[in-house]
Amino acid sequence: MTVETLNLETDALHPGLQRSWWLREALAARQEASCPPLAKDVTADVVIIGGGFTGLWTAYFLTESAPSLGVVVLEQDICGGGPSGRNGGFASGWWDELDGLVALYGPEAAVRACRAISTSIRSIGEFCSEHHVDAWFKLAGYVFAATAPRHLEVGDEMVRLAREVGAAEELRELTAQEVRARCDSPAFRGGAFMRDGASVQPALLARGLRRVLLERGVSIYEGTNALRLNPGPPAAVATTRGSVRAAHAVLAVNAWATGWPQLRRRLVAWSSYIVLTAPAPDRLEAINWIGGELVSDLRTSVRYFRTTPDGRIAFGGGGGRASTTISDAFTRDMRAVVEAAEGFRLLFPSFADVPIVDAWGGPIDVSPTHLPTFGSVQPNVHYALGYTGNGVAPSHLGGRVLADMITGADTDEVRLPMVNATPRRFPPQPFRSIGAAVVRRAIIAKDTAEEKGRRPNPLAEAIARLPRRLGYLLGP
Repeated sequence: MTVETLNLETDALHPGLQRSWWLREALAARQEASCPPLAKDVTADVVIIGGGFTGLWTAYFLTESAPSLGVVVLEQDICGGGPSGRNGGFASGWWDELDGLVALYGPEAAVRACRAISTSIRSIGEFCSEHHVDAWFKLAGYVFAATAPRHLEVGDEMVRLAREVGAAEELRELTAQEVRARCDSPAFRGGAFMRDGASVQPALLARGLRRVLLERGVSIYEGTNALRLNPGPPAAVATTRGSVRAAHAVLAVNAWATGWPQLRRRLVAWSSYIVLTAPAPDRLEAINWIGGELVSDLRTSVRYFRTTPDGRIAFGGGGGRASTTISDAFTRDMRAVVEAAEGFRLLFPSFADVPIVDAWGGPIDVSPTHLPTFGSVQPNVHYALGYTGNGVAPSHLGGRVLADMITGADTDEVRLPMVNATPRRFPPQPFRSIGAAVVRRAIIAKDTAEEKGRRPNPLAEAIARLPRRLGYLLGP
């Protein structure tokens, strides 16, 4: 397909040259207090590097449990300027991740982790209500839609595992008719429904968190690059024009952790892109998609999609890049935009004349287990990373965990199995970056062949399956 046949409004599509549609909407919604860059030396009890969901939730929970602590947040851009302000806005459960959770931690611990995420989803809605943050929170569930025969087996396995661990109510099978009654695409063959699924406008949530923290006395410095961290104690963070000394430091830097020596081998950076349609509420009604459900397919290179209150579809997926260094190439990839648009046009042919008016993308942090981990690299230096594209609800949990670790609280959250778990590491360079790129393209090629009813290329299939054969919980 060409850009023209995909019906893209190319004048509006400049990925990387403007902020995500979510963030532009959030910044236009209200007048906000400014947070100038740090230009002096300061001391605090806790310094948080990163003003996305993880850093902001950590600061929020610290103000809840220990309001007397001095908390400083350093953000290289603006709060929500990274993945937290451009993701799909899926606050979704972990019941579809049971295979990995059980393999890593056993059934009982896996269920505890899933229940903790369920609590975080509800708590995000309660936060929005309590603090008057209109982040479009809507708890409507999650539909997994099979688009190839193999995907039906994947959906059945998800439902079977939930039943085996005693959580049958969390996931149930859907026939093709039941899927299409919620979101009607001719490509959908059946699937599963997970009740843990809420949509949010992610940038409105991030900026709402920022407002609440400023009201509580947290010091936020935007436009501030953290250059070095000396763990001390006390921890000392050097920035371009100042420094922070604090008893505790938090690394909440998502994919940028590839640049921090303490964390770089615990993840690789992949990119994810979203395309956005013009409003078409009548078309959504025509395909029965009026309940606000989150939807994704069951490909390994997952495509995910949701609606907006004014009747748009935000559709994520496509190709993107895989690397271990963050550059502008992650946010300016027109090929990834076209691949995401192709996926949208394939699944929603009735929207053929509805233009795609916006597109954006950027890096996400992919862990060897497909799941995040929370912990400490030093007794006073803490981290959360590895959300692998599903960070809205887990970052809320991660913020609670990190706050409890800092204050020394003995809670159920700090006893979750992914807290201070033995880290699984990716290979050293250059194998890490080369391997990530090759495997990603092989996975996409395999998924595309299966969806078109073709047998995957044997070499591509072998490469796609290589990570699991090497002990990583990635790929088919």
